[in-house]
Amino acid sequence: MLQWDDLRYFLAVHRHGTHAAAGRSLRVAPTTIGRRLAALEEALGVKLFQRTPAGLVLGESGQVLRAHAERVEAEVLASERALTGADRRVSGPVRLTAGDGMATHVLAPRLAELQLAHPELRVELRADNLAVDLSRREADVALRLFRPREQSLIARRLAPFTFGVYGGEPYFARRGRPSGMKDAARHDWLGPESAQDGTPPGQWLRRHIPAARVVLRSSATTVLMSACAAGQGLAVFPELLAASDPRLVPVLPRAALPTRELWAVTHQDLRHSARVSAVMDWLARLFPVHEG
Repeated sequence: MLQWDDLRYFLAVHRHGTHAAAGRSLRVAPTTIGRRLAALEEALGVKLFQRTPAGLVLGESGQVLRAHAERVEAEVLASERALTGADRRVSGPVRLTAGDGMATHVLAPRLAELQLAHPELRVELRADNLAVDLSRREADVALRLFRPREQSLIARRLAPFTFGVYGGEPYFARRGRPSGMKDAARHDWLGPESAQDGTPPGQWLRRHIPAARVVLRSSATTVLMSACAAGQGLAVFPELLAASDPRLVPVLPRAALPTRELWAVTHQDLRHSARVSAVMDWLARLFPVHEG
């Protein structure tokens, strides 16, 4: 008989391409993934995956199983959301996800006040710059810099998210401060990985300083903040995050820097969950909207 855990491991390997990546997504050892997948193939008497240079891809039998497994997954997750949404107690786990910079410099230092107000609440804070799938319960609440379009999600608008250009004193001692936008192209810059060029810092660099010499790229905002403070180059950061590190010095005050809206997002099935509502309300207090 097929087990849900086996199907869950099967879908994770399909979505991530390797046992190691699937294990990270499910927080289990890659050997566990490999062992359960091998047992599933033996029980069914078929090979589900083919090895390719790009990773594991579904074979013909795997494609057949995928359709069934995704239907089972949808039912299981819908049941989980319905049961969680019916819970009126502010207790138990809530999975909250945000970018690594936000999680490290804003959320983690303020979590104590949430837990003091709700001692039985257990927050699982996931620092991830990728948008997770709330429908698959990869998180219960997400902080995003865009309003979701999915009808199954509900969102609460938080305070505007503003950006600035920053550098460190060791860099200024070596290369001087940029005097204006015309001078900015001669400086060294730090930026997001190429895959994150759609982020506000990546868009701003590409649009306003297309010839910028980017000496370091990273998917982690915390890595870029540390490198910038140490003097490796200039970078664009959210002002809220930069304020947490006094070594980051603002420059180029007249630059046309982006402003984004910040949203707290959850699945509509969780809108009546007391513990999810407690986290959403806490985020609204952290990032109050000032009208007018």
